[in-house]
Amino acid sequence: MECFDMHLPADLKTEKPIIHISLNPHQDDVLSDSQLADIAKEYMDKLGYGNQPYMVYKHEDIARHHVHIVSIRIDDTGKKINEQVRACTQQANHP
Repeated sequence: MECFDMHLPADLKTEKPIIHISLNPHQDDVLSDSQLADIAKEYMDKLGYGNQPYMVYKHEDIARHHVHIVSIRIDDTGKKINEQVRACTQQANHP
């Protein structure tokens, strides 16, 4: 993911600075590209990654449309984003 390299510090100590997320709506949900983009943005905001550079792409390799999100786990100060906050947020949003 060379497009994110400019956002990573030269002395990076985080082993896996890139995060990959897949959001899979229910197969009965018919969502427009705009709706999928809005869902991805809201998801990233709630995870604490909303200010991070990220890209969203729609995928159709299974029976339903879904999106993949790729971003970096390093904030603008070079620190790894708090995974504990991320885990708590995901758990709270997906009981």
